[in-house]
Amino acid sequence: MHTHRSMETKRELNIGDIEVAAFARPFLGEQVSGDTVVLEHRDENLFLAIVDALGHGPQANTVANRAEEFLRNSWSCDVLGTLHRLHSVLKGTIGAAAGLCAVNRGSREVSYAGVGNTVLRTFGARSTRLVSADGIIGSRFRTPAVQSAPLNETSVMLLYTDGVRDRFDVEQYPQILYQSASVIARRIVARFGRSYDDATCMAMRFVQ
Repeated sequence: MHTHRSMETKRELNIGDIEVAAFARPFLGEQVSGDTVVLEHRDENLFLAIVDALGHGPQANTVANRAEEFLRNSWSCDVLGTLHRLHSVLKGTIGAAAGLCAVNRGSREVSYAGVGNTVLRTFGARSTRLVSADGIIGSRFRTPAVQSAPLNETSVMLLYTDGVRDRFDVEQYPQILYQSASVIARRIVARFGRSYDDATCMAMRFVQ
C-alpha cells in the first residue's frame, strides 16, 4: 500500500547565489499528479516552469510528462516563444495551464509568461504579482504579455498552481522571508494547498 508521502515529489537546483526548490503532491487519493515543474539553467540564465494539466490522475499525468520533456529539452529565455511551442506540442491533449519564467542572474530580473491558473509572486523589499492570460495551452488562449519584475538579494519568488490557495500574504507566513527554498515550497503546499486538487509550489531565493 502506498503512503501519501511516497507520492510527493521534490526537486532542487542550486546555482551560484540562487537556490530553487519545488514541492508537489497529488490530489488526495491519487497516485500520480497532473502538475509538474522544470528547473534548468544555462550560463547566467535560469529557466523555471510550472505546468498544471487539466483534471488530475493518470491522464493529466501523461500530459504533464509530455510538457515537462519538451520544456526540459527545448526551453529558451524567450518565454513567450517557448510557450507557443509548448502549445503546439500539447495540441490534441486535454491541455494544461503553465507559467514559464526566465531569471537572469546578472541583471537580477525575471521575465514571465503564463496561460491558465498559474501565478508568479515575489516577496521581500517589494512584492509583485505576475498573472497569466486566460485559456488552455493545447486548446486556445489569448497571447499573454511578457511581464518582468526586478529581484534583489532579499527577494523570494514563488510559482504555484491553482491547487494552492492564492490569497495569502507575508503576514500569514512571515518566515517566508528567511527560510530555505525547500522549506518554503513544502510549507506553502502544506498550509495553503487544497486537498482535492494537485498542489505544487516552486520557490527561488538568493543565498545570503
